[in-house]
Amino acid sequence: MTSDPVQTNEIAETFNELAHDRCCKYKSKGLTASTEVLLGLLTESGLVGKTVLDIGCGTGFFALETLRQGASSCTGVDLSPHASHEANEFAKESGLQDRARFEVANAASTRHLPSDIVVMDKVLCCYPDADALLKTASASSTGLLGFVIPRDEGLMKPAMRIGIGLINLVERVRKTGFRLYLHPLSSLDRLLVDNGFQRSSKAKSRFWLVFLYTRAGPSAAAGG
Repeated sequence: MTSDPVQTNEIAETFNELAHDRCCKYKSKGLTASTEVLLGLLTESGLVGKTVLDIGCGTGFFALETLRQGASSCTGVDLSPHASHEANEFAKESGLQDRARFEVANAASTRHLPSDIVVMDKVLCCYPDADALLKTASASSTGLLGFVIPRDEGLMKPAMRIGIGLINLVERVRKTGFRLYLHPLSSLDRLLVDNGFQRSSKAKSRFWLVFLYTRAGPSAAAGG
């Protein structure tokens, strides 16, 4: 499955509408549980002094949290102009604008400078072409790759699929082009392994799975 300009425009419009409220929610309540888990895994794996690329960065709160935890710099890309604007304004408010940059781009079709760490927090489920995003992410990461996706496994799988189906039904009734996607976990893992990564951590929160992958050594990458 590949995305087209109409689909990406619909995604951008959806998150344009949500941008300000999401920024305000973070300022009042902080990170969500699953995002806290991802940040904790990165911190444990070595975040200090690292460069971070946040794909689908939204209003930038996760990327800025990595700076507060010791990352040297962060770059965020998002389809939503409103979200990117909020992110840059928030960086200024936080006094972090010299170490943070947020821009509008389709990460699936844009080349990025290599970063030590690449993250996608609840991004793959909002984009139809998971392979394109993961290929971009893996090509951009020199060390770690972390992401959060819906908990589409085990006892949660039926409920998750019903919930996603209802959300997409509402979006169809509203006549929007925005949809949520449940990409097969095995396919995501296979693609990352084929691109030189190995899973180092997996954690769960109520509705989400949190994964952290590490770039394999030269011999492992050659063998994969």
